[in-house]
Amino acid sequence: MIRSDTGELPGSHPYVSAGTGRGSRALVVLPGIGDAMFPGEYPPFTGWGLAPYFARYLDEYTVYLLSRPRGLPAGYDADDAVESHREALEEIADEYEAVDIVGVSMGGMIGQELARRHPELIDRLVLANSGCRIDEDAHPTVRRLEGSAREHDWASIRSTLATVMFSDGRAIAYPLTVQTVGRFLQPRPAEPADVWRSLEFALGFDSRDRLEEIDRPTLVFGGGRDPVFPPPITRETAERIPDGSVTLAPSAKHAAFHERKRTFDSRARSFLER
Repeated sequence: MIRSDTGELPGSHPYVSAGTGRGSRALVVLPGIGDAMFPGEYPPFTGWGLAPYFARYLDEYTVYLLSRPRGLPAGYDADDAVESHREALEEIADEYEAVDIVGVSMGGMIGQELARRHPELIDRLVLANSGCRIDEDAHPTVRRLEGSAREHDWASIRSTLATVMFSDGRAIAYPLTVQTVGRFLQPRPAEPADVWRSLEFALGFDSRDRLEEIDRPTLVFGGGRDPVFPPPITRETAERIPDGSVTLAPSAKHAAFHERKRTFDSRARSFLER
């Protein structure tokens, strides 16, 4: 039977969890930029929707989707992110034998810093469509997203993200939807500034000179056509981490972990169980 919980953890982190109550480990998912695009409160029983997506993990894990706080400070950086996430992870770690992290895009950037600064809180780290820095060629796109955020043009942001993330029909269908009926149906950010501050965080992040300090086993999973973290950056990230490994989904883009979910789950489970 699935157990679901929602609430807020120390550091003002909204969360939703799902598990069977049998798992002795916690799998904490740190989301990407899109996390800033919704109100930040998970309705009761949200975990019932989360559970099927992570069904392959629930025999061993309770899965936590750990959002960032709403109302990020101006100049939000790695120090801010690590401090608040540390508080939340400490509370989770008190309940389980071990904590593994899956960091998606921006969440993977935060995951790198957590693993480097607080290895005592993390057993294994998975970076999903994330890396040590954003590719230079992607900076203009991120800047455009930042400009749209300052104009509160959420439909344009979601439309652009869809083309960046998907390599299939969703790259066409999603933008058409969000630019029409989706303008009235999509959730709005609780704090609009969180969106552009998250984008600024990602643009300014570069961990190349710090990756060798990560002593946690790390899997880097990316897409062969990811325009944000292309294969050279994915490989560089894994190579600079002492116990790093890399898997690429050849034709996938910035949502490879989702587009190629069977491949991702198979590789991630194998890595987490080794």
